[in-house]
Amino acid sequence: MIELDRDAMTPMYVQLANVLRDRIRRGEIPVGRRLPSQSELEVETGGTISRRTIKSALEVLADEGLVQGVQGKGVFVIALPTPEQQ
Repeated sequence: MIELDRDAMTPMYVQLANVLRDRIRRGEIPVGRRLPSQSELEVETGGTISRRTIKSALEVLADEGLVQGVQGKGVFVIALPTPEQQ
């Protein structure tokens, strides 16, 4: 279960990106593995966040060069976070 704090100063999409980045860093989602789908992430967060929020979190990770979407396949880890990204 992913727990996010609605009352935090950090936006929800950033909180989710941080959780996913940490899972990648710890090897829970290794390079080459597909991330959970948007619907799976929605369930993992207890349905408390929108698909748009999830998409924004994935865009953050893509902009950092950690993940890449493959049409019809999902979003895959392509790199580990650098020390600056952690």
